[in-house]
Amino acid sequence: MMKFVTDVLKVFGIVFLRFRPMPRIWVVWLVGVNLMSLYFIGHLEAQVVLGTTLVSVVLQAMIYGRIGFTRVLGIVHLMWVPMFAWIATRADDIAAHSDLETWIVVLALTNAGSFAIDFIDVTRFAKGERAPHYRWS
Repeated sequence: MMKFVTDVLKVFGIVFLRFRPMPRIWVVWLVGVNLMSLYFIGHLEAQVVLGTTLVSVVLQAMIYGRIGFTRVLGIVHLMWVPMFAWIATRADDIAAHSDLETWIVVLALTNAGSFAIDFIDVTRFAKGERAPHYRWS
């Protein structure tokens, strides 16, 4: 269990402390927008986003623990596809709360941007770029 916690902390340490400035700013934005789910936690949609985010972190830590900080880490964001498909079915309920609706739109745009970056990274991994490109130590 301690190794898992250490791996989670290393992943966050790498993205928040080792990334170059622009990718770091992007990740801070991405994490911040996803963690806004805490502000809306009374809504089922926010609970699903928070749960999906937590599962993503767990899976990324598990991947990191096995192969390091490689380009394949973003594959866990595939979970966003069914999450947003489900959220789309809740559009009428979401529209009844303008602040929630605004956050969902920002979340969808932000995660779509991240998903595009992840797609490129995972493709590069599949084409052979498998060495860890960031290290904690």
